[in-house]
Amino acid sequence: MVKREKLCRYMNEYLVFEDFPRDISQNGLQVEGPEKITRIAVAVDARTETIQAAADAGAQLLIVHHGIFWGRSELLRGPHYRRIKTLIERQLGLYAAHLPLDAHPEVGNNAVLANALHLKKIRPWAKYKGQTIGVRGTLPKALPIADFLKQVSSVLEPEGGHVQHFGRGKDKVRNIGIITGDAANEVPRAAEDGLDLLLTGEPSHVFVISADEHEIHLVCGGHYATETFGVKALAAHLSETFDLETHFIHLPTQT
Repeated sequence: MVKREKLCRYMNEYLVFEDFPRDISQNGLQVEGPEKITRIAVAVDARTETIQAAADAGAQLLIVHHGIFWGRSELLRGPHYRRIKTLIERQLGLYAAHLPLDAHPEVGNNAVLANALHLKKIRPWAKYKGQTIGVRGTLPKALPIADFLKQVSSVLEPEGGHVQHFGRGKDKVRNIGIITGDAANEVPRAAEDGLDLLLTGEPSHVFVISADEHEIHLVCGGHYATETFGVKALAAHLSETFDLETHFIHLPTQT
């Protein structure tokens, strides 16, 4: 058991929230819940189904990558009202970690995915709103693009992903950039920085064309699928640190 304030304070510091003042996600505790925490649930999105599943699993705190507040006032109507109503009625707290959970070198989406793909020499890469959030690394040896796509599929399909490949790059790839979620717009930067391939979640019409023209591979594995890694790694870390029970809620969106 750990008190809510102690747990949230630890996460705020561990994920270095102070480095992301321009993140509109309003990172941190978004809705209060019980003061004492013995079980946490983690998920990518704070949708109503996720909240209900977390409460049904006996969690006192739900930790998500995509919270319910995004830097602007929103009326308590429709789905937004139902999410908050469910949180309060089911006595469940909500904590969000957006860009800090993308960028973290140990439990971040990008770093964990890079390790799952067996990249070496992993280092921070690609700034967003003044803060580096992606990573770049190298494969142990250059692989034919078809072989690397199979490797990506084996990692992301169990997470609900569907791998799409765009661009006219080299026959073999080794230097890989990763920015999970929605970062196809970083194709020009990846090409400029000498990468063979950019891995992200969602494709973009404009940057599919850009991948052709920059002669680089753009691989999209699904916004949801590429961002399950951070919350699961954070849950494992918190379980070990505070002896908490954890529960991952898997609700893929196929995007």
